[in-house]
Amino acid sequence: MVDIRYSQNFYTNKEHLREMVRRALLSSDDIVIDIGSGSGIITEELSKYSENVIAFELDVDYFEKLKKNIPDPKVQLNNEDFLDTEPPDKDFKIFSNIPFASTADIINKITAVNSHLREAYLFVQKEAAERYLGYPVNTQIATILNSRYTITIVEELDSRDFRPTPSVDIVLLKIAKKDKQGKEFEVYRDFITYIFNQTNSSVLDTLKKIFTEKQMPYIKKYLKEKNYSKPSEIPSEYYIEIFQYFKMNGEKYARRVRGSHLKYTQLHSKREKVHRTRI
Repeated sequence: MVDIRYSQNFYTNKEHLREMVRRALLSSDDIVIDIGSGSGIITEELSKYSENVIAFELDVDYFEKLKKNIPDPKVQLNNEDFLDTEPPDKDFKIFSNIPFASTADIINKITAVNSHLREAYLFVQKEAAERYLGYPVNTQIATILNSRYTITIVEELDSRDFRPTPSVDIVLLKIAKKDKQGKEFEVYRDFITYIFNQTNSSVLDTLKKIFTEKQMPYIKKYLKEKNYSKPSEIPSEYYIEIFQYFKMNGEKYARRVRGSHLKYTQLHSKREKVHRTRI
């Protein structure tokens, strides 16, 4: 029996699926990944456009159905957990109805510093999608990803088209990569994680630690004018703007934020393991 974390609500509306895949504008040369393929409804549709489809299905019973339904030898079928594999070392795309409980882990993996992801179309819970959009309030992950990816909700999906029918709203989330080098993204990720995880009463006190005395009056003026006191109140665009100045501040300031994201993920990974053991 597969772990409950990987259970899925499978999409059944083939006609609408065909339209969504058509609008994704896939080409025959694209490497396209389907995560949690089930019996292969999405995999089959992707194979009509791309000659480089890679499907992952962890459940043994569904994988047997997948093999029967997708006899095309050009489609690579994998009976393993996508999270335990290495993504392609060249540009790739994803179109997938992913296991909802693994949304965060999958998005973290495909947007890693060295990831070659170009575009991803993911069926996700609307609440999770809004977290990546930074709506209704900005979030750490939305702020980080906004510097490297354009993230949009393409459309809301009809819950009646899923089996079993989910009790939450489902959307098609698009993640499209901008031109940004991995090393700079890594520094920016540390920069944002540091700011969002300090215990100061005001974000201004946090920024004082990583910007020079000459820079701070301009930042302070902006925050005061907008009445921003929390990291989540500051728009992603402003973080991107002041990051350009942070990069010029030298090793003394860079050292203060370096490794912040790794520490954050390690801490939350430990918390997640404790949570799973208690369930």
